[in-house]
Amino acid sequence: MITRRTAGVALLVYGVATFLANALIQAPGGQYEPRVVTSYVASGHHAIAFVAAYLGCLGALAVLPFVLGMRDELGPYGGLAWGLGVAAATTGVIGWFVSGGVDVAMAEGGTAVHTGVSHPVVYTMTEIGNLLSWCAPALFVGVVAILLSRVPAFPRWLRIFSAVAGVCGILAPFFFTFFLYLLWALVCGITLVARRTPSVRKPEASLV
Repeated sequence: MITRRTAGVALLVYGVATFLANALIQAPGGQYEPRVVTSYVASGHHAIAFVAAYLGCLGALAVLPFVLGMRDELGPYGGLAWGLGVAAATTGVIGWFVSGGVDVAMAEGGTAVHTGVSHPVVYTMTEIGNLLSWCAPALFVGVVAILLSRVPAFPRWLRIFSAVAGVCGILAPFFFTFFLYLLWALVCGITLVARRTPSVRKPEASLV
């Protein structure tokens, strides 16, 4: 059985790994800038993209123990949360492989790929990768955050923060909302780690 503390650690891993992976990989997205694409497909960036993609995958997979640890907290919504967690982990891993896969293709394909694939095509692929790797998981985990805002065992401030952050996660493609959502992942994770799981008294064995 995954404890509340373990779930908190998993949420922290998700938040930190996702942030670091994005900071390292720097996959082109948002407004198209040719120099950003050129830097991304440069040979010196191939290894960085590969490592960052696997770091992002680790973060995506960390969603699973998080939602698994929250199932009992959510009562009748526990099954829904688990399904959302599986969807978040799946899309996240696929997205990181799409973004990192662009550089892998450049590294393995050589000059033919570098000269044959135009920068707008590279941008399109990495933009799709961004949406899959961190926007889609944020949407699914955002819904879980909204569900957690209904958990009476959580302090009132955390329930309010979870509701707001959940909406921010759903709106992650707007980019600026994603940072408040990630902040929630860190704060909620720390809170879950710090708060002790209530002990359950085992029934005494009958002497009859």
